[in-house]
Amino acid sequence: MTETPKLRLHSFSSMKQFQESAASTDHAALRSAEYALIEGEAEFILDGYCYVCDRHSGFFVDLAYTGDADDDGVVVPNWRERLVCPHCNLNNRMRAVIHIMELLGRAEKTDRIYITEQMTYLFQKLQERYELLVGSEFLGEQFESGESNEQGIIHQDMTQLSFEDEAFDHILSFDVIEHIPDYAAALRECARCLRSGGCLLLSAPFRIDQSETLVRASIDDKGQVVHLLQPEYHGDPTDPDRGILCYYHFGWDILYKLKQAGFEESFVNLYWSREYGYLGGYQVVITAFKKISILRKMIRYFFVKKNKLAHLFSSYS
Repeated sequence: MTETPKLRLHSFSSMKQFQESAASTDHAALRSAEYALIEGEAEFILDGYCYVCDRHSGFFVDLAYTGDADDDGVVVPNWRERLVCPHCNLNNRMRAVIHIMELLGRAEKTDRIYITEQMTYLFQKLQERYELLVGSEFLGEQFESGESNEQGIIHQDMTQLSFEDEAFDHILSFDVIEHIPDYAAALRECARCLRSGGCLLLSAPFRIDQSETLVRASIDDKGQVVHLLQPEYHGDPTDPDRGILCYYHFGWDILYKLKQAGFEESFVNLYWSREYGYLGGYQVVITAFKKISILRKMIRYFFVKKNKLAHLFSSYS
């Protein structure tokens, strides 16, 4: 029986903790390892192991979504958006977030889960794994949160979610909050809709070497977009031709913003794996856990204490 590969994963609660770790100096080694995989072809297959399919797979790589050649004259694949498994149709980052959610978030099949997307392969695959999954898209200002369009796609504005308090065990949001001018309001809404101790899992452009968030654009008093840097647009499944404006590249201060929003603990998680096809240097997923209420802490304390006493008495019986 073949042993499944191990995932290289590091979790940090501060920039200082990251800087003092060995992971902070791994970049050159990881880049060198990835260079060795580039075969000089426009398309190629990289053998690996798909966590989602739980099987060996050949991940498809091409030059879609790539930029110009790097300083060495090499056109490097957009590893994060490629490395597509032919069996589940999930790319690198999509496979990884399921892996990390089940590893760090400890998601179970009957957990209540909300994800801020509904028109992706990731949503479809999560539907197969979780019975109580809810998804949505941002369809435009003409919709109210909770409404659906003719195709059955649910609209949610992350700054004004339609869900009740503590409706979910997990909230998943990948490459979304950088497109929300008032992202702090979105984080507060996530905290409101999570149960005590619930987990938020999110990804967004992250500046691993910077403490402060870079503001690329903002909204003025008249509701107009003000560009502070060259406009940057990302892919949008609801508007693939135009895309969606990116307002932020986050720094380590996002952890403080999460605490302000109502999360007790938050971590920047760095992951990389040749075998699982999680390439592109260390990729980032942030996990945040909602504060546990005093009542829940008391219940947990007495439950643990009771179990310890039961174990003590059973050892003398």
